[in-house]
Amino acid sequence: MKAKPVIIAGQDYPVKYGFAALRAFSDATGTTLGDLGSLGESMTITQAIALVWAGLKDGARVTKTDFHLTLDDVADLLDEDSSAMEKVLEVFANSLANSGNKKKASKIKR
Repeated sequence: MKAKPVIIAGQDYPVKYGFAALRAFSDATGTTLGDLGSLGESMTITQAIALVWAGLKDGARVTKTDFHLTLDDVADLLDEDSSAMEKVLEVFANSLANSGNKKKASKIKR
């Protein structure tokens, strides 16, 4: 899975949600694997910021880009660009949807 470029506050950031991003999110928030499927409406602001942070961090990792943003830095970016969270969480949702489609396709091929 490749990173998807997202423009936040006028700067291009690679965003990726794979297992490395989910691990970083889980480590940062104490969220369990079982909790991931039910985040939705019950997501805290800390979880939302951490989810954006994890996608940015993993995007930087796979594109071999420096990444030094803290959760507070990401919160500041979200303050600067009111559409940023929506854009990044759309990448997250699409990643989950594509992951589900791949699982379905692999079951069909058997």
